[in-house]
Amino acid sequence: MNLEEFQYIWTTNREEYVLVKVKSDGYAIFNKADSTALIIEDDDIYEAVIKKMLDNGCEVLERIG
Repeated sequence: MNLEEFQYIWTTNREEYVLVKVKSDGYAIFNKADSTALIIEDDDIYEAVIKKMLDNGCEVLERIG
């Protein structure tokens, strides 16, 4: 698994995915279109995806709902 596999999250499907704050310094990746959280088992890839989302201006929410 590599970072390129997830680039759709901050590019073509950017409007569907948001970051939701779960701790003071943590985020969950959430798909608004189908109301699901995205689970990435590799912690390094997960953190890299979050960084890319933040760097590309993806929406950040305090909570869902």
